[in-house]
Amino acid sequence: MMKPEDVIKEQCARAKVVAELWHGFTGGAPKAALENLVVEFNKAQQGRCVRPVPQGGYRDLSTKIKAAFAAGKVPTMAQAFENNIALYLEAKALLPIESLGVKLQGVNLTFLNAVRFGGVVYGVPFNKSIQVLYYNKDLLKKHGVPVPATLEEFVAAAKKLSRAEGGPVYWFQPDASTFAYFFFNLGGSYLKDGKLVLNSKEAVEALTLLQNGVKEGWAKPITSGYINQNLGSGPYAFSVDASAGYTYYLRAAKFDLGVATLPGRTKGQPGYGLVQGTNLVVFRQASKEEQAVAKDFLEFVLSPRAQAVFATATGYVPVTEGALKDPVYQAYAAENPDYATIVRQSRYAKFEPALAEWEQIRFDILGQAIKEAILNKADPKAALDRAQKLAEDLLSSRTRHHHHHH
Repeated sequence: MMKPEDVIKEQCARAKVVAELWHGFTGGAPKAALENLVVEFNKAQQGRCVRPVPQGGYRDLSTKIKAAFAAGKVPTMAQAFENNIALYLEAKALLPIESLGVKLQGVNLTFLNAVRFGGVVYGVPFNKSIQVLYYNKDLLKKHGVPVPATLEEFVAAAKKLSRAEGGPVYWFQPDASTFAYFFFNLGGSYLKDGKLVLNSKEAVEALTLLQNGVKEGWAKPITSGYINQNLGSGPYAFSVDASAGYTYYLRAAKFDLGVATLPGRTKGQPGYGLVQGTNLVVFRQASKEEQAVAKDFLEFVLSPRAQAVFATATGYVPVTEGALKDPVYQAYAAENPDYATIVRQSRYAKFEPALAEWEQIRFDILGQAIKEAILNKADPKAALDRAQKLAEDLLSSRTRHHHHHH
């Protein structure tokens, strides 16, 4: 069997029009699923091909795209978060998706509204993951603990199981993604009257809850590698993590892995999960021929079969209604009830702000404040107040240097 990347190399060697797609998949199921999609698409093309180009992780990808703007050598397409889209729009670098003739009916409205800027859609939702509750069925069964439906039940279960097992059973990465789950479900919102607020009382409450969890011995911060790479190094009951990690968790777990909707504020509905993952954008600098390939590729990506195959191979959420009716999807979901849980959770979704500066804020400012509080026991309010000040400084310095065109 030829590796998909070698097949693509051959397909593109013969093509007159090559549309590059820069992406941030570093390996595993996501990269393989993307390459398989591309192979399928290219097979049906006469003299045209899409060539996926891995650019490291997502932060590397956006750094390389900024460099490509400067050099005037951008790809046809790339993966982009909502905040990346906001940034690329400042440079007027993107084509409206509908101007290419791509039809968007049937695309999940939550995802679509997140890529609408000034009423115009600038991205095609592609690999979207939602946070879910991963849990250890064997451990819960052993202690007769039901799957928690509310935040309160969740904390109580984590405390009880941690005492019984002699170690913290709720594992988390001390980062903005984990924080977002608690923040959103305590009623928090990052934007107040259009202004970014990182130090609201809900934010302080969320960070304090996590810090207390570590102090009280029921929460364990994972600081090296992904949570699933650490399984087996102590008692594990719960983590709140992206559905895109599903295939990795399954492989790593030596126990019966459960997937549930997130604990929320009340029993009435699941908690909100953070949507992560990217959209595909098309750059204005692409030639007319490349734009035509992009249009056909984006329509192919949105087709029910491609969506069903891509989503079930990865744990990403299907982005169209049509995918849920596809036989490939239905057969898979019937055999994997976890998957239906992931799709159900995707109806309770929240996004981080689509600010051009968000990538820097989320990692270097908010992310740092979270680490300070969790790893260095800094006071949550003081850490978030500092983050707020740094974010305001960053936003005001960028506004002074850029004339924004909205």
